[in-house]
Amino acid sequence: MVTVETAFACLVMAVVLGAVLVVGGAAFVLGQCQVTANEVARQAARGDAPAVQRALEDAPPGARVEQRHEGGAVVVEVHWEAALGEWRYPLVARAHVLGES
Repeated sequence: MVTVETAFACLVMAVVLGAVLVVGGAAFVLGQCQVTANEVARQAARGDAPAVQRALEDAPPGARVEQRHEGGAVVVEVHWEAALGEWRYPLVARAHVLGES
């Protein structure tokens, strides 16, 4: 009976550890997306196209970067999709920077 309980406890611990790793990995990538959004918005507001291109190259693999201008500000959104099997969850990082005159 102790063997069955130990096996069940090990299974539960493995599932919990897997979930922690997936959520932690997604949080790490979301942090990378936020850094990319901040850097792209800052460089685009300065009008530095080469620096924008370098910042875009630092985006996480699979990320989609959108830039737009709204009322004198540069708005950048970095979209990335976390996946665990069939489960998908979209993550979005945003940055708003006023354009330099």
